[in-house]
Amino acid sequence: MTFLDRAKGFFVDLPKPLSAFQIASNYLTGVQLSPKDRKIKNFFMLFLDKGIIEPSFYQNNIKKRDHLSKLFDREMKKFPLTDRRVVFVLPELSQKAYVLPFDKFPTHSKERDRLVRFRVKKLLPLLPDDARISYSLIPTESQVRVLASVVRASVVKEYEDFFGRFKIKVRSVGIPFAGLVNLIGNEEENVMLVNIEEDAISLVGITFSKISLYRQKSFVFESFDEKSLKQKNDDITLEIENTINFIEDKEKIKISTLWVRTGLQGDRDGILSDLTEKLSIQVKGLDSCLPGNLVPNEKRLLSPLIGHIQ
Repeated sequence: MTFLDRAKGFFVDLPKPLSAFQIASNYLTGVQLSPKDRKIKNFFMLFLDKGIIEPSFYQNNIKKRDHLSKLFDREMKKFPLTDRRVVFVLPELSQKAYVLPFDKFPTHSKERDRLVRFRVKKLLPLLPDDARISYSLIPTESQVRVLASVVRASVVKEYEDFFGRFKIKVRSVGIPFAGLVNLIGNEEENVMLVNIEEDAISLVGITFSKISLYRQKSFVFESFDEKSLKQKNDDITLEIENTINFIEDKEKIKISTLWVRTGLQGDRDGILSDLTEKLSIQVKGLDSCLPGNLVPNEKRLLSPLIGHIQ
């Protein structure tokens, strides 16, 4: 079983809830599936003003709780829930993730937990006491890799309390890139996925159909004028090129396809065009993996949610 086969269970317990919400620095989205066929029944997309949400691993995220509550309450009046247990997808910068290689890995769960926490703490020396670490094993021919995600209990509780105001129970907490990986099929062994948010970029390398690398970097779009967008596009392209080169050198393979998802309000097509022009590999928008009954903007904004619950 490849990582892509296993990814749907990553951080989200089965059976999956029918509804999911995502909060990012610039948007709030929700998706609800039909219980009969798990097709999209209802959804909403709400763009947020700057300063309402400030994603952070260390600090509180919700800066204007009452304002966010009013916006969410307005949307929920058009979004009735039959089951109030939901998946919540954290902002990208509210979590940290690592791919940890092990030559040998314990069989006992408590030993595994201690070892993974030890390795994470070497990468995060100031690991908070309330850090929650979730991980998934990725066996390879020569070693075991562990995909570990770290979140603070206080940050998760902040969002749980927010949804609790509306009598919504957060049953599972997800991270954006895990949902996006679920949308990619297994037909291509060596690919890279990039998720471009307003405040961050994350890159996932998948080699031999198994995740091999995760990187996250803060990228703030101060404005969407032509000069600013060009500079950011150049920075993102350089980061992608460097990561592709690193993966190819380390794994001794060639990346065949770059899958791109953006959560930007601005010029998404401009970034895709730049990447297609500057990179020597195939570039595809991740929205092409989603149902045809959604328009492109809906597909790209809702894709992390759909990948987690569909």
